[in-house]
Amino acid sequence: MRFRRPESRGEEVFINLTPLVDVVFLLLIFFMLSTTFATIRYGIKVNLPTTTTPQERIEENIIISITKDNQLYIGKKWVREKNLVAFLKKQIKKKGSLVLINADKDVKHGRVVRVMDLAKQAGAGKLGILTSPEKER
Repeated sequence: MRFRRPESRGEEVFINLTPLVDVVFLLLIFFMLSTTFATIRYGIKVNLPTTTTPQERIEENIIISITKDNQLYIGKKWVREKNLVAFLKKQIKKKGSLVLINADKDVKHGRVVRVMDLAKQAGAGKLGILTSPEKER
């Protein structure tokens, strides 16, 4: 019995890219999800001053962050200083009257006092300042 060979060898050889695309897509999803778990604890990254006394556990509170370049954030949302009182009033109605100031240690004291005054004008009942614990030497 004699078998025939195909006369033309012109068949195109190709690599199936579907499994490769699937693997890359799964890696993309993995890295997107893993970066969401590495978020900053209080929303905006600031270099906090240190203290020797322990801090209370922070639950669901209003956190005003002041960055090194004097930008204001409530939670993770950027806010202008002139809009801070109005925005803070809405937040106080939702979450309560405890407002925590998360200011970078290089921010001038006058700026922190100004934000605290605006928080009081918005109706904050209690104010707190976030710090990080001092490392033992």
